[in-house]
Order: sequence, then structure tokens, then C-alpha cells
Amino acid sequence: MLETELTVEDLDALAADDAARWADFDLAYRRSWWTGRDAQLSRRPSRAELAAAACHGNGRLREAAVERLAVRTDPEVLPLLLIRCVDWVRPIRDLARPLTLSKLDEAAFRAMLPLIGVLRRRQVDDWMTALFRQALTPRLLDDALALQDNESRRFAHHEAIGLLPAGRLLDIAAGDRDVRIRTLCGSALLDRGEAVEELLAAGTPKIRMRALTLLGEDTAVAHLADRASAVRSMAQALVLKAGGDPAAHYRTLPVTPGVLAGLGETGTAADAEPLERHLADELPRFRALAVRGLRRVAPESTAVRPLLTDPSPAVTRQVVEFLRGKPALVDVPGLRALLSPEHPVHTRRAAAALLRDRDSWLRLHTDLRLLHDPDLGEDAHQDLRACRDHLTNVYTKPSAEVRADIEAICADLDPALARSIRLTIGT
Repeated sequence: MLETELTVEDLDALAADDAARWADFDLAYRRSWWTGRDAQLSRRPSRAELAAAACHGNGRLREAAVERLAVRTDPEVLPLLLIRCVDWVRPIRDLARPLTLSKLDEAAFRAMLPLIGVLRRRQVDDWMTALFRQALTPRLLDDALALQDNESRRFAHHEAIGLLPAGRLLDIAAGDRDVRIRTLCGSALLDRGEAVEELLAAGTPKIRMRALTLLGEDTAVAHLADRASAVRSMAQALVLKAGGDPAAHYRTLPVTPGVLAGLGETGTAADAEPLERHLADELPRFRALAVRGLRRVAPESTAVRPLLTDPSPAVTRQVVEFLRGKPALVDVPGLRALLSPEHPVHTRRAAAALLRDRDSWLRLHTDLRLLHDPDLGEDAHQDLRACRDHLTNVYTKPSAEVRADIEAICADLDPALARSIRLTIGT
């Protein structure tokens, strides 16, 4: 919100900035604490007074400001008129629109495109959307497609699909900074059956997956080890549909991240041994993929447990997912030992996650133990709230050992929290 009264310097700064900021100014002014509901517009208002009136919460004041803006040439006139074109009061909109159009020459239209794109989302009606579409002409199209606001850019690209040649669409689909725009343009090309091979090589995963379905089985086999899981999955499905076995292909290919991931996704228990070999790989990515694959082909593998202390957080995260719900593979004393501050933070966080997952009372004990921990305390505070809510629907009681440990921890807690915890555990 604006904290001081509007000045000419403020208006000059806004006029020199991105035009879309005028929409924020309109909202900020109306929410400011010092804007009076009974303000009046003087006979010869200053720039600041007129701009303030144009964004005021009083509809009569906004209407009077629109009439005055029509005969002014200040740099803020056009953006303020545009804003009032989507005013929530219809008579103000009806007044502002013809006045605005009379000032929108090509240069002004180009300068106001960012603001028009943002105001289009004030859905009083479709007038601003229709105005935005008028920019999709050869002279202004590039400016519309280059807007900084992502939603405006997406709308411009969606509306311009039929105006862009295949080469331009391919360039956008292969290199635009916005994934949704890349996917939009890639889909348009695939709908026409154009640039399929190029998009398979350079499109987004969603587009590459679709492109794969338009090509033959040999192409699917060639993409079984694709870097993107969505493309791998489609390639696997196409190979299976043709009567092949994706896992058989993976077993014969040189090991890459895509091959290792694919083997875990399609292999059998017989593939556990090659996956386990990669648990000792020097590259964390290969170790993480091996753990991920073993979750499917060998969910009881005892070779994974030692990687709970892996130096890579990415590997440890996969190990946590592997060990969830498997108390036989990791004991509580071992997990509690890993909570010690001498271990890396990611290892301690993994141990805490597995303890919380073991049962509700161990979850409570773990949260209380870590409340004052400099690294894990914030996580513990957040989980403790959820844990206590959960325990209101739990009808078991903690073991004597866990109860005694919680009692001991309560001695160092805030008295109100300690009292609540003791009630929860039934002491």
C-alpha cells in the first residue's frame, strides 16, 4: 500500500517504468489508509490530485477524473484511462472507453501493451481482451509475444498460433523460456503433422512424448533411455504394444542415467544385482537411480540401508522412500543415533523422517526432542502441530519407554506445552 501522499515525482517514476505497474498503483492507492471517502476534485487539479482521483474509491470522483483526463496530455493520462476502461462501475467504463481509443495511436498502443495484458484479467467483460487481440497484427505482434508478464505472453501466443509460420513456431517450441508456451506451440505443429522429428529432439517432455507416438517402433526403442521419465514411459509403452520387452533392451545398453532408470522401471527381481552394484557408484545420480529402481524390483534389499548416511542429500531422499514402512530394515536405536549433531543435516533429517513414519508416539517423541535443535527445530515445530492434531484420533498409548522419554523432555518445555503433552500421553 502507499504510505505517503502521491507526488509528481511518483507519477514520473511510474511513467518511466513498466506500464503494467499502473495496475498495481490503482489497487494500492485505493487501499491506502489516508484516502478519504468524501474527497473533492478542485477546479484546476494538479497532476497528483487528478491521478489520485482517477483511482479513488469514490465512483463520482473517478468519473469526474476521467472527464478531466480526456483533455490532459500528462504521461499518466493514457494508463489511467485504460484502467478506468475496466472499472467495476459501468457508466465509468462507458465514459472512459471512447476517450481511451481516441488516444491509442500505434506508438501508444505499443507502450501500453503490458498494461492492457494485465487489465485483460479484470473480467468485467471482454472489452480489454478484444483490445489486446487488436495488437496481434504484423506491426505489433512481436511486441505482444515479447511481453514480460507470463500470463499475457501465454495469451498472446495462444491467440497468434494461426498467424505464425511453422519455422517461427518451431523456434518457440524449441527455445522459449516458458514451458507452457513451448508446449502450446509444439502442440500446434503436431496437430498439423509438422516438424515431428525436430520436436522429438528439442520439444518439452510432453511434446516429445506425443511426437514419439507419431513415429515408428524403431524410434520408440531409440528413446527407451531418454532423459525425461515421461518420454521413457511412452517409449516403454510403445515397445510393449509392439510385443517387445523394454527391460531386455535396457540390459544390453551401455549404462547411462536413462538406462539405469528404465531398468528400474521395467525390470524384474533378476535385475536387483546389477542395480545393487550401482549403489557404490562414484556418481550420486547413479546411486540415487539405483535406490529408486530397487524400490520396485527388490523392495526388501538389505544393500540400501547403509546409504542412509550417504554424503549426497539426493541419494538419502531416495533411501528414505525405500525404507518407509520397513521396520525390519532399520531399527529405532540406529535412527536415533543418526539424530546426533555430529551427522550432516540431511542425514539427521532423513533419520527424523523415518522415526516420524514409524508410529505416532515416536513421531511426537522425535518432534519434542528436536524442538530446540538449531538445524531441525523449525521442521519439528511445524510437524508438532500436525502431530498433536493427529493424536486426537489415536486410541493407543505410548510404550513405557517412550512415555518416560517424553516425560523427561517435558521438563525443559514451556509449561503450557508440557502440560498439554502430558495430557496427550495420559499422565
